Amino acid sequence: MNRKKTNLLVVILNIIAIIALYILQFSQNYIMSNSIMSGNTEGLQSIYSSPIIDFLVNNMPIIIASVYAVLGILNIICAIQNKENKKICFWQLVFGIFCIWSYTIPNILVNNYNITEWGDTILFGIIPIIVALINLILIKRNKPKVIQILSYIAVILFAILQIIGIISTIYWGIIALIMQLIYICFQDKNIVENEKRKFTNIILYYTLQLILVISFFLIIIASIIITAVNNNRFENEQSKLYNSIITLQGNTNERIYIPVEKNYKYGFINENGKEEIPCTYDRVSYFNEISINNNKYYIALAKKDDKYYILSKDNKAIAIEGYLEDYLKDVYEYYDKEMIQQFNSEVDYRSIYIQSFEFIIQTLTKNTEINPQILKTIEPNHEINLNEKDSKYYGNNQNYAIIIEPVYGEEDEEDYDEEDFLLGYIQCNVTIKKSNGETESSIVYLPGLDLEEKNLTTFTNGYIEFKNEDNTQMGWYDNNGNKVTIPNSYTIKDIKENKIILQFNNYSINSTAELNFSIIDTTGKELIRTTALSMYDKMYLIKNENNKMILIDKDLKTISNEYDKIIANMQIDEDYKFSSYYKF
Repeated sequence: MNRKKTNLLVVILNIIAIIALYILQFSQNYIMSNSIMSGNTEGLQSIYSSPIIDFLVNNMPIIIASVYAVLGILNIICAIQNKENKKICFWQLVFGIFCIWSYTIPNILVNNYNITEWGDTILFGIIPIIVALINLILIKRNKPKVIQILSYIAVILFAILQIIGIISTIYWGIIALIMQLIYICFQDKNIVENEKRKFTNIILYYTLQLILVISFFLIIIASIIITAVNNNRFENEQSKLYNSIITLQGNTNERIYIPVEKNYKYGFINENGKEEIPCTYDRVSYFNEISINNNKYYIALAKKDDKYYILSKDNKAIAIEGYLEDYLKDVYEYYDKEMIQQFNSEVDYRSIYIQSFEFIIQTLTKNTEINPQILKTIEPNHEINLNEKDSKYYGNNQNYAIIIEPVYGEEDEEDYDEEDFLLGYIQCNVTIKKSNGETESSIVYLPGLDLEEKNLTTFTNGYIEFKNEDNTQMGWYDNNGNKVTIPNSYTIKDIKENKIILQFNNYSINSTAELNFSIIDTTGKELIRTTALSMYDKMYLIKNENNKMILIDKDLKTISNEYDKIIANMQIDEDYKFSSYYKF
């Protein structure tokens, strides 16, 4: 049996090792959040080029699993050496099994939750109850101490809590260490270890475990110091860059500039379609509003001939050099390739180049408030407020009143999904009462109906969308209450300024054709057809007959030059990518 001093040392080293491991995990989170990591075939690599940081970040699961395995084995060996003292032996076995099962085995099983869940129940639920009950029966013969009885009762209670899922296995590690300390206090002080046992224990506990603990703390300290030093270096370089931005000509222009691309070169146009910055850059981000000393400035990140620049809306540029340039090259080398590989593998999805560069400027200005200036698409958001009475909903829309009564078919009301019911996917008996006294009723679906909020969303000009009872026709109630019906082969994107924007729905799988959009007037005459379309407040972004992107105003007149891409946001490219799978 080990001496009291040896057993106490094992417990203390266990506690220090556990604390060190938790600090190590915390330090990893700190380092990951403060050090941009790039990637290669061998794993993550810190922008700060620190082998210690790279080792820590890339091997944390292996480090944790290995250390807990060593702790577990050492405690099991110690338990075997304490077999004459069954109480200490038992709790050292518990801690040893806890270390191996909870932190080493999961890395081998690779998140096989069924096995780990059953193992937790058996090892930390059923077995402890059986062992505790057996010991409670046996110790009655030997006039047990109160602490013994209480400890076995505690084991049974914790095991039950483990089985029903109230506590996790981590509590067993804490319990095992506490119980070891309690029973070691009652251990005979006069036990003498033989020379062989003493030599073995020096190797196992005094040397090996101390080396592990000291090594972890050295890794932690080195990683944190390296990160802190490089962060300080980054912040100094960033501060110099910000001082240059403050003096940059054109840095306070608030107007939105839209990135455009022609022949893989990038520039910017304004909201009226005028080209403000020619397409001469290899990469650009959106223009961003950045806060420096509580003042707002507007800048973009640009790349040209392997050099990086901060760009103003007057096309004035600050070259990024030195440490920040090396930093950007490392970030760009990883993230640009990763994002293009992920999003641009099937179609020419070049707006992702803007998105990747937007991410890079965010890393360059970390810990600083910065927001991209993106032209937002406009969705219909006009609403009619409804009043409820006797399970009917009443509303007024200029020249008519509308009465909505939800209708249930042969199915029970309980068969309807509550969300569908609330969001207008349940049939309704809609009655229109016009100002001239005419009344018309029909059974329809109202996609804009939200019964929970008691409102009805309309198109921009106030028209109300409906779909007929058998879902073969669709259309709208105009501002005079007239019901206009069209075939259900479209999605109505919006109706505004007497123009109906439609998207075709007659697609089939496994095609390379594009989406089709059409803008018609209220008589049904087609005004324009395009393969891609985004709607904005005072204009549209479309593809013309040359398969080039242009801006057109609300009267459908062209207001910009032709570009391969106009990247007001990602939506039009998302539609284009989606369309590669469908045929019309």
